[in-house]
Amino acid sequence: MRAMSNTLGLDDDLDPVEAVIGLEKAFALKISDGEAAACNTVGDIYDLLLARFAGRIGEPGACMTSMAFYRLRRSLRVVCPGTDWRPDTALTPLAGGNVRAFFVELRRVSGLQMPEPRGTWLGGIGGGLALLAIVGAAIAAIKGALIVGLASAAMLVVGVVLIRLDPGGLPEGCVTLGDLATKVGALNYGALAGVGGAVRPKDLWDAMAEVLSAQSDFPASAMRRDMLILQSGAARV
Repeated sequence: MRAMSNTLGLDDDLDPVEAVIGLEKAFALKISDGEAAACNTVGDIYDLLLARFAGRIGEPGACMTSMAFYRLRRSLRVVCPGTDWRPDTALTPLAGGNVRAFFVELRRVSGLQMPEPRGTWLGGIGGGLALLAIVGAAIAAIKGALIVGLASAAMLVVGVVLIRLDPGGLPEGCVTLGDLATKVGALNYGALAGVGGAVRPKDLWDAMAEVLSAQSDFPASAMRRDMLILQSGAARV
């Protein structure tokens, strides 16, 4: 999915649903269908979050990113003992060749949500096979072609296996432990706010931008208030 300059580029079908689920998980809240439908721009989403956290803004508390860093460091001492963990510690040597397994273990030990690993060529091939299998199954159903149906089923199985075997790569912009702490702080904003994290308007925006960036592949640093959420919205402008 390729984001346009004035929109996150989310498709009208499943992408908005996934974005809402991602926001609900990250900020530990529920967004009603009406609230979601009223959000046309990134600014609308931010205003919704700002209203939800209004009662906590200005209260004393710890930096969310720092909280995430120290929790990650404690967990990494269990997962990879013997390393001096600092914000500038590189993740690649620690994650090895399987970022997905590394994040799964970190989530298990820390209890924190982790970012999705970046897909590799293996997952790309698996996704392509799965898509072809779905198309083949539709053709088989229409034409009653048993051979095509069986081939599609086999292709789907292989595709799913390849997707699950994909070890994944580090997410974009996630090179050091400090980078990971920033992303993890955003993905666990609501939970951290509930245990003493300080809620600040700028930090709330940054966290929202990180979550939306993961859903759209649009850089968090480039998010703007007037940016449209759906790609179809840009077509109507």
